[in-house]
Amino acid sequence: MDQNNKDQNKRDIDTIDAYLRKMSFNPDELKKAPNIWKITQNKAEIFVIVAGGFIILQSKIMNCPKSNITTLYRKILELNDNVEQSLGAAFGINKNNEIILKMLRPMSNLGLNDFIYYLTSIAFVADQQMKELRGRFGD
Repeated sequence: MDQNNKDQNKRDIDTIDAYLRKMSFNPDELKKAPNIWKITQNKAEIFVIVAGGFIILQSKIMNCPKSNITTLYRKILELNDNVEQSLGAAFGINKNNEIILKMLRPMSNLGLNDFIYYLTSIAFVADQQMKELRGRFGD
């Protein structure tokens, strides 16, 4: 990473720290790494990651079930296509075989209100889908 990218990454991290403070969080207590914070909203644990000029918000929904997997895949694809239910986030499966909800947005021009909207949106969808998907497919 060249110096300009390091400087920009530092500014992006400082921005998220400042936004978290304005939301009455202590960013140092939430930090899991210099560029990663873990925030709990309702039952959802949301990881906020700053990297390469982007902010990534991610939450584990559940482990992939052993059975009924095709039905689950179809359900999460349908959720991805329904903006009213996903609020701009997307479901996927990570390398740990977990169903995750992820949102990626550019850091450029990210205001406090945008950050709050993204955080509350992913928390709402994650909490809602944790209940629905775990109830239907188990965990």
